[in-house]
Amino acid sequence: MIQSRDFVKPFLTDHRLPWLLGIICMMIFFFHLGRAALFEPDEGRNAERAREILVLDNWVIPHENFLPALDKPIAFYWLIAFSYKLFGISEWSARLPSALAAAGCLVLVYGFVRNRWNPWESLGSVLVLATSVEFFLYARIVIFDMMLTFLTTLTLLEFYRAANAADKKTRRRHCFLMYTAMGFATLVKGPIGVLIPGMVIFFYLLLTHRWRLLTQMGLIVGALIFGVIVTPFYIWAELRDPGYLRYFLWEENFLRFFTPHFQRSKPWYYYFLVIAAGFSPWSFFIPSIVKGFWKKTIADRDLFLVLWIVLPLIFFSLSNSKLPHYILPIFPPLAILTAKAIREIVNDNSVHSRWQLGLPIVIIVICTVYMIVGSLWVELLPRPIRHIADNVTRSIWAVGLLLVLLFSRFVWGAFQGKWREQRFVYLCYSGASVLFAFLVVEMSVAASYDRSAKSLANNSAPFIGPGHQTVFYDAYLTGIPFYLRIEQPIWIVWAGHENIIMENIFVAQNQPAPAAGYGQTLFTYEQFDKEWKGSTRSLRVFIKKKHLARLALPNGVSPKVLATENDFALVTNR
Repeated sequence: MIQSRDFVKPFLTDHRLPWLLGIICMMIFFFHLGRAALFEPDEGRNAERAREILVLDNWVIPHENFLPALDKPIAFYWLIAFSYKLFGISEWSARLPSALAAAGCLVLVYGFVRNRWNPWESLGSVLVLATSVEFFLYARIVIFDMMLTFLTTLTLLEFYRAANAADKKTRRRHCFLMYTAMGFATLVKGPIGVLIPGMVIFFYLLLTHRWRLLTQMGLIVGALIFGVIVTPFYIWAELRDPGYLRYFLWEENFLRFFTPHFQRSKPWYYYFLVIAAGFSPWSFFIPSIVKGFWKKTIADRDLFLVLWIVLPLIFFSLSNSKLPHYILPIFPPLAILTAKAIREIVNDNSVHSRWQLGLPIVIIVICTVYMIVGSLWVELLPRPIRHIADNVTRSIWAVGLLLVLLFSRFVWGAFQGKWREQRFVYLCYSGASVLFAFLVVEMSVAASYDRSAKSLANNSAPFIGPGHQTVFYDAYLTGIPFYLRIEQPIWIVWAGHENIIMENIFVAQNQPAPAAGYGQTLFTYEQFDKEWKGSTRSLRVFIKKKHLARLALPNGVSPKVLATENDFALVTNR
């Protein structure tokens, strides 16, 4: 390989590049981690459920607005609650477990690839994974799937290490870690923690004719390890809330997969679109990956990675419930194969293949230029993001200028033949990816306040005191209890027969009793009318402005408006 003569070489020797990569990843995951408001509904819901663990001192059944929430296990909420205890209740501490899980994925991928390929592919794998849009965005969101991705990655990499271990002692150690990770993955998100790695392992053994490995992997001991981790929680939860197992396993897993019960059906090709957008700017290398395997025998380690990508993709594509983050566990192997494809292109002497090397930077530059033009002529932007571009105009221009300089350096380097050098390509990718990630973070911060309850909560907080009863009328924002630090249930006013309330099917279907010691939480319109007109209590009601007429007092006087924000108003009866 031609040695680089770039001026940065004295400062960025090969042994320093991993440190540069570490700094890049920390910037991507932790820069302004707590600055964005909690996005509705998922972040607000998950952050609040973890807070209510501390309020109720209930570490078995998750609660939201003091009502039991049986759609997810509680383990992920434990991690957020521990983060609250250590660092206080905030957006930053709520997002910390996801950011740490993403960083853990990078460490696992780096170690695995470095031991089986070479340093450049390990560096490239981590850079691709950390800077793929969907991965780094979900690393900064309070959501289960990043922790599930970390534990699934640990499970499958430990299986592969165990399958190729040189001695029994090493194999037992890797198997122990594999079964432990699988158990905790099941605690975090249920049976999918076993299904994803299980299907990959099964078909790997089937296609490689290595069934004998099953006799060497301590299945009985593994079942005991798994059972010790998983069983106590599920028994404990069933004893505390009878019916938990039936609802969680049957409705939240079986019905979610096989029926459109949860109204999240998408076309069969949905996840191909998710990968095209979510894995950008690296998704343009996927055709090269497919082409590379099309006409040649797939090596054992490549087969394992391909199965890790293809099988979950097929599984979730067959499901009747589809969301973008479901396929997040396939991003680590996809990043590894992408880095491998990039290295092969760099080592390819034909100019025809090397033009692909500039695609990630070109895509980043095009997106940034589009935003720059849009900041000057907002009519060119989609309506939902026009105000975002206006709020981050300085950042867009700064990033745009730096990207133009970087792109010019890349083009000039290409004419000099530097695109044959791993170092040159890697540093250009690093610079462009960091700049683009910075811009996306700034835009997400600007967008969060239109997708969050924070502004409404801040405007309303001065009008809500200890003696007031807070109410949501025919609506619910999951982040309001979190931001107001509610210590008692918010009344929810609804028709009483809808399929979903509080973004929760279980609550609508079962109308469960609130936590012990707390009064009625769900009110029909008729029940609330009596409270509104006849109660001596001072009510603070969040209601959409278009529904204000419903609360008109008997004498025709409209309710007193205390605060407004976007579509909502806070009103009172006293």
